[in-house]
Amino acid sequence: MTDLESAARRAAVVEALGVLGSGPEERFDRITRMTQEAFGVPLSFLNLVHDGLVTAQSTQGWNQGQSVPAEWVFCATTVLTPEPLVVPDTVLDERFRHMPAVTDEGIRFYAGAPLSMLDGTRVGTLCIMDAAPRTFSDEDLALLRDLARWAERELGQAIDRGRVRRVLDGLVPEPVVVPGHDLATLVTQREDGGGDVADWRLAADDVLHVTVGRVAAPGRAAGLLAAAVRGAAVARTDTALSDAVAGLEAQVTPDLSTGGAVGSLFHLRLDTTSGHADFADAGHGLAVLVRADGSSRVLHSLDLPMGLQPDAVPRSSGALDLGPGDRLAICTPGVLGLDGIGHLDALADLVRSAPDGTAVVDHVRALLPAGEPAHDVTLVVLTRR
Repeated sequence: MTDLESAARRAAVVEALGVLGSGPEERFDRITRMTQEAFGVPLSFLNLVHDGLVTAQSTQGWNQGQSVPAEWVFCATTVLTPEPLVVPDTVLDERFRHMPAVTDEGIRFYAGAPLSMLDGTRVGTLCIMDAAPRTFSDEDLALLRDLARWAERELGQAIDRGRVRRVLDGLVPEPVVVPGHDLATLVTQREDGGGDVADWRLAADDVLHVTVGRVAAPGRAAGLLAAAVRGAAVARTDTALSDAVAGLEAQVTPDLSTGGAVGSLFHLRLDTTSGHADFADAGHGLAVLVRADGSSRVLHSLDLPMGLQPDAVPRSSGALDLGPGDRLAICTPGVLGLDGIGHLDALADLVRSAPDGTAVVDHVRALLPAGEPAHDVTLVVLTRR
């Protein structure tokens, strides 16, 4: 497995754990608390490594839930090997002496053990840090390993193995109930994951996040990169829209370039109380708004896909307001490749004539060919009641 595939798989499994952004949990806090006490250190962490970030899922002595770029911290190195990493004095280690944790935070000692899931994917670390150099005995190392196994078991209880399979091979999000709205969805994936990006979830204050996109890449890389894009979007749920899209693009573009891939993305945030939505479209252009009075318009993208937009050109954004009976349909190219649709105007006609969003999805599902699909097919129909 290449480094790119390994990183994408790690991001997919971390996403499948379903704990990112879930807030403090006593089952994890017990581990970091006992680890801190066992070694008598000021800092202990249970970190998850994903999408170029390291997130403190549980910590003693630091900010719970904080994410930092992976290159800033030791755990990005620890997660790459099956054995614990011990750095008795960070300023004497050429690998880490210039790291912000050392130069800015004054960390002089680090010891961390990788955390692996049942399939062997290493998803994070259990680690300790101190502001003074320390020695670490064989007994200390054995204790850290035992505590890490405890952390692995707790993480493993959160993971549904069928859901892992869907995330890795299908990238199919769970359904959600949206206050004041109906959300009808269809996701059909090739066996190896053909590259569609699909996610929908309710964030704080009943704000609905919908992400639909597409990664075009050779071979299995498309599905793996799609998992990475989706994970990067999920990791920025609490970030302002413009910053989230810019950060996501900065994170995934190097991987897209390495994989010879191009990615498009439509990301929408809907205030379910008012019906107001803000959105960003990175070269996707496959969304159509159908009003209750039958009028419609395509939400054309003004930007190039990720991997093609010049760094000097900022991403544009848009806004819309859903009134009662209005419907927004977002799809991937696989929908337009089905017999009887072919283009967005035909999709708008279908949305306009159907009694509800579920009927639209059912109609498109009936058009799918039998057997293994040649392309991924993703459709989201959002209706304000």
